[in-house]
Amino acid sequence: MKRRVWGDNASARRVLIWASAAQAAVAFINFGLPSVGPALRHGYHLSLPAYGSAVTATLLGAGVSLAAWGVIVDRFGSRISVIAGTLLAVVSVLAAAVTRSPGVLIAALFCSGLGTSVIPIAGAGALFKVYGAERRAWALGVRQMAVPLGGTTAAIALPAMESAVDVHAVLYLTAAAIGITGLVFSFVANAGDAPGSRRVGFAIWRILKVRRMWVLFAIAAAYIVPLQGSLSYIVPATRDSGISAFAASAAFVVLNAAAAVCRIVWGRVADGRGGRRRTRTMVEIGLLTAAASIGLLFALHAGSLWAIAPAVAVFGFGAFGWNHLVYVSAGEAVPPELAGQAVAVAATVVFALAGALTPVVGVLAAAHGWDPVLILFCGLALAGALVAARLPEQRRA
Repeated sequence: MKRRVWGDNASARRVLIWASAAQAAVAFINFGLPSVGPALRHGYHLSLPAYGSAVTATLLGAGVSLAAWGVIVDRFGSRISVIAGTLLAVVSVLAAAVTRSPGVLIAALFCSGLGTSVIPIAGAGALFKVYGAERRAWALGVRQMAVPLGGTTAAIALPAMESAVDVHAVLYLTAAAIGITGLVFSFVANAGDAPGSRRVGFAIWRILKVRRMWVLFAIAAAYIVPLQGSLSYIVPATRDSGISAFAASAAFVVLNAAAAVCRIVWGRVADGRGGRRRTRTMVEIGLLTAAASIGLLFALHAGSLWAIAPAVAVFGFGAFGWNHLVYVSAGEAVPPELAGQAVAVAATVVFALAGALTPVVGVLAAAHGWDPVLILFCGLALAGALVAARLPEQRRA
């Protein structure tokens, strides 16, 4: 009897492992380059504005290409899309490694972002096909956990490589990681495709006509501010409380550890009742984040790492637990053949909101301190929970 591949557990595990590995490799360049920032500035003779452009170029490239990759993945499948994106990314990072020109460096890193942005879209699309609703949020949570883990690994490995060789070796190492994991992932990415499965074309407008998508965007708009705001400002906020630079760094590590763990836990919770617990879980996340925001406010006033670290852990466990649930819910709100594009649209909205709203948090903190910021986090978390509470669970076929 011929062994079934579509939906086979071993195939699903392979897809999850390599989708996560490829996502972690992407985090090397998206979030690891600042760890060798001084060497990057020295090696490429970058001014401070040019340095800022260099370390954000990959994220900018990713942000403008997510929707396009959604169309490509749904039209041509994950395998071809991942191969194309990975090759573009590897060639771009190699170009950044061999050049000495600041302009070429920035342009090459931007192009690498264009290529690597296929990984989160193809990864989500592949996981949708091999995991049913009762396991899908957990699988997306595991894949999402690869982002902070990859960034943390890069923060350790890249400075060591730069110290042993130079900053150009850092880029060669990054290109190798992206290339190897991306190409291996491409070989397993189509494991869940049914024989003769239909591919579709551009369907963004069709997706945007789904009312449920706009409710998910509203939830994301409320929840993105505590998430990105804490990620961007937790170190200065804790430093202003009177703790040392080392203690503030420890608080940042605690935040990222909580962000990694919570995605698996909340994913498991959201998969309850056969995948009919998505919106209820998002409500619970909002309520926990609201309460944790007030707890963190009091902990900052205490000015002790022993008070701040647990408060940061609880806050991170809530504030970082929602985005993969929004992506899962977006993919489930449309026909299966449009899931890739729906996830891409949701990810683009989240990316744009993070870029637009995070500076507002900094302006508020600079003008009035951190108390109003944490009160804002609390209010937005409650607002997001209220919106989520009005969203009925997705019906299952």
